[in-house]
Amino acid sequence: MKRLWIGIGILVLLLAMGIGLLLGSMVYFEELSRDLEQAGELAMTGNWPAAIKKAEESEARWKIYRRFWASFTDHEPVEEMEVLFSQLKVYQARQLDVDFATVCRHMSQLAKAIDESHGLHWWSIL
Repeated sequence: MKRLWIGIGILVLLLAMGIGLLLGSMVYFEELSRDLEQAGELAMTGNWPAAIKKAEESEARWKIYRRFWASFTDHEPVEEMEVLFSQLKVYQARQLDVDFATVCRHMSQLAKAIDESHGLHWWSIL
């Protein structure tokens, strides 16, 4: 009887960890996506100091948690984000607003895609 309760406890713990990861990824990637979109919009309006600050904050947040998310998701989008952050620095240095905004938008959509891959949807249950 004791083993049954231990097994149930482990299953409940795993379920709680899965739900926590689901909610944590939703908050993290939505915020990352929003900040990257804002950086692109700021660059298009010519507000480079604010755009650079948003982009650097996003990159710093990404670098802190990238290995954690890489352990739970496909590595291809994670590696693509790394490449795009390096491209962003080039466009930032040259202050190429359209290119900067395009890369920010692409990274924003990629962050949403990574988040969606963690989400619980009816098509992922089938």
